[in-house]
This record gives sequence, structure tokens and C-alpha cells, in this order.
Amino acid sequence: MRVRIFIFILIIGIICVPAYFIMSSFGLFQNEKVLVHYKLAIEVKDKKYDAWPLISSYTAIDKKGDNRQLYYQAEGSGIEYLFQLAYGQYELRPSKENPFLDGGVHYTMDHPEYVREEKQYENASDYTELTHYYNQQEQIIYTYNPEAKLDKTYVRSIITAGMTRTTGRSSRAVKDDYINISKLFKDKLGVNVKVDVDEDNKIVTLSMT
Repeated sequence: MRVRIFIFILIIGIICVPAYFIMSSFGLFQNEKVLVHYKLAIEVKDKKYDAWPLISSYTAIDKKGDNRQLYYQAEGSGIEYLFQLAYGQYELRPSKENPFLDGGVHYTMDHPEYVREEKQYENASDYTELTHYYNQQEQIIYTYNPEAKLDKTYVRSIITAGMTRTTGRSSRAVKDDYINISKLFKDKLGVNVKVDVDEDNKIVTLSMT
């Protein structure tokens, strides 16, 4: 009887282990999701404007909750536009092209460089590329180091569901570091980021106050 129970448990274990890794590759066990199939918008006076060139596939939010957090890929392009949205450094361009939006955003050019990279050399040939984030007064508010231990206060490691990355002969789930924009902006800029999700129309709307 004990042998049968052992064999049964062994079989269940053999089945469950690959199933766990498959489900993990789809991000089923994480609290966040990457907005691959969504449109990003900014809300201004109850109207929604396309936030492009913010890239939705570099953006993530909490899957559920009343106060969803906004995340943006640490090494993805476009994060500087979030700073411009926070500081109101943009112009609204009304348009009826997309019936689900009221127009788009034109980002102005008269602002500091909010995201800057620095090469930190270990020797003559090896270096780590740091990313510094600045406020409007050009003070560093945060530094992201891809080689350092994960800073769980401001960084999350998030899987892009269903996508794989091939390295040599092996492939694995796409997993990247994301900056917690909601917390960073609240703590360092005094800006509150609200996230609203319209699942029917695939729109994630941001408002910053």
C-alpha cells in the first residue's frame, strides 16, 4: 500500500513540475501583468489622450486591487515621457481618428534630461551601465544598477506572459526589471499616479496629480 502511495505521489510530482514551469512562463504566479495588448492614455479633464510614444509592451500594472501600481521597464525606451506627463510638459492634440480616444499628446522639448546613463568602469574594458533618474531641478532621485541586488522598494522583476527569449540554444520566459513608477513618483516627486483599466476597450488610462 505504501509503495502505491509513493508511486502515486511520484507521478503527481513528475506531472506538476513541468506544469509549474509552463504556468510560470505565462506569469500566472506573479501579481503584475505587462500591457502588451493595451493602449496607454493620459486623462486630462475627463478626456483620454493617447500617450504614445510611451510603449505599452514596456509597461506593467498590478493585476488587481483598488490602488494599482504602474511599472515601466528599467531598460526600455520612453520612460522620460512619464516624467513629462508628471510635470505637465506636453500639449493636447484633439483628434477623432481613434473613436475610443479624444486625441493625442505632443511632448514639449523644453525640459531637463530626466533619464541619463553612465558607464561605471570596473577596469579598462569592463563596465556597468547605470541609469540615473532626475527631477525637474536636475537632482538625482534614483539610480538603477542592473548588476546590483534587486531593490524591492522600487524595482520588480516581471515576466511578459507567453513570450520567450532565446539565448544560444536555450529559450526562457521574457523576464525584465521594471521601475515602480507609482512609488518613485510619489516618494521623490510628490506626484500621485492613478491607473484605470478598461478591459472591454483595452485602454489603460493614467492620471497624475
